[in-house]
Amino acid sequence: MRISHARILEGRELEVVEGYLEIKEGRIEEIGSGFTPSSDLDLKGGFVLPPLVNAHTHLADSVARELYAGRTQEETVGPEGLKLRVLEETPERELIGEMRRTLGGMLRTGTLAHCDFREGGRRGVELLREASWGGRSLVLGRPLPGEGVEELLSRADGVGLPSLLRYPLEELRSLSERVRKRGKLFSSHVAELPHQAEEEIRRALELKPSFVVHLTHAGREDLSSLRKGGIPAVFCPRSNLLLSAGIPPIGAALEEGLPFMLGTDNVCVCSPNLWEELKFAWACVRRENPRAGGEEARALLRAATLEPSRLFGLSWGPLQEGGEATFLLLSAGGELRNLRDPYSGLVSRTQTENLRAVWWRGKDILRRRG
Repeated sequence: MRISHARILEGRELEVVEGYLEIKEGRIEEIGSGFTPSSDLDLKGGFVLPPLVNAHTHLADSVARELYAGRTQEETVGPEGLKLRVLEETPERELIGEMRRTLGGMLRTGTLAHCDFREGGRRGVELLREASWGGRSLVLGRPLPGEGVEELLSRADGVGLPSLLRYPLEELRSLSERVRKRGKLFSSHVAELPHQAEEEIRRALELKPSFVVHLTHAGREDLSSLRKGGIPAVFCPRSNLLLSAGIPPIGAALEEGLPFMLGTDNVCVCSPNLWEELKFAWACVRRENPRAGGEEARALLRAATLEPSRLFGLSWGPLQEGGEATFLLLSAGGELRNLRDPYSGLVSRTQTENLRAVWWRGKDILRRRG
């Protein structure tokens, strides 16, 4: 299979190669530059890039969209928030069905994998497993009172906590150590609210989780300390703003060199569409730095593709010869016409209509044509 007349975002730096891509037996056999007269698919100047990976979701919230309207963050998703009561009261079959439909919608926007903080202990993890695609949903659970950690980890890919302040520090030390010994992910929401930020960041620096989520109220020194500690972040700017929790310091993270990813957070707050998250993140970066341009936009694209793929140990990675043939095909029509800068154009203008195909291991699993 040869795809020609394409702009290929190659390698870990997503360098644009104008040329063709050859696939054989589920692998990328060749990436070449220049015009090729014969091909199976002429992309007509469209883009080939790694698939999107949503680094932070709460998919069960699909049963209660716009639950946040008229409520604060703590009233909606806090420890005593309405969301948890709604999830407890919703029948399991309805939860599974709504999560499955949401996953289908994510695939249709180019998101091939995600990492979910799943409530409800081991059973909550099992419900998402039943709804999800094989191997492309990473599920971090949280133990229920009286439920053993090993029981949870037997089904989950790790532990995702609502806050590092909800548990005694000694208990957190033991929990993180047990998760690491199993080779699984340990993470938490951190610095989402201002009154919790200082102590949560202090605990994160001691516990060294696999990654932290939000950092909405982290200062520049905090970002620097996390970078030195080797702790990457996940930013969820739309959800933070809609919950009136603030805007995460994405521009400052870029300047400090803190590795980060992007997530859409609660489906009850905003759609799990990473192109919309990229648009908003780009606006946040431009708000902080009016000179932000192609390089900053390229970093945002990495945050939605390659950074989470690497951290989560997914089977695909950068588009390179010998690598897995897993990628997106985008047409160059609509808002992607006449781009002076491909990176800022992709993060600020890509529409669902631009998505032509989602290739996974050498096969088009979306089967969209046109």
